[in-house]
Amino acid sequence: MEAILREHPEYGYRRLEAELRRRGMVVNGKRVRRLLHTFELSLTRKVRKPKPNPLLETVVLAKERANLAFGLLSEREPAAFEVLTTDFTQLVDGGGKVWFLPILDHRTRMVIGYAISFSPDVRTALQA
Repeated sequence: MEAILREHPEYGYRRLEAELRRRGMVVNGKRVRRLLHTFELSLTRKVRKPKPNPLLETVVLAKERANLAFGLLSEREPAAFEVLTTDFTQLVDGGGKVWFLPILDHRTRMVIGYAISFSPDVRTALQA
């Protein structure tokens, strides 16, 4: 296994198993993974970087100009219920995952409304 990994460092356990079979050794993929772990043989495969998100890049470049609340708050202190904020928050419980969507007043930090749902969708936002 060490010799194969030196020749082909990009191989994963599946290709390593196939190469061992080609060389006359019949082994199971689970056994190959266990041996790699036991003898601390690391797979030096390269992980691809995710494609850049153009929307995120635009927001990062715009900085404060992209934040509407920042523009409002820099001019003056807003009155109660003038600026509302929200966020989808995932809550994990023993029974599964649910999404919590609170709507908060910026000045008083009071919860104006909320919704709980199994999926973060438009219907949940409108319900809140």
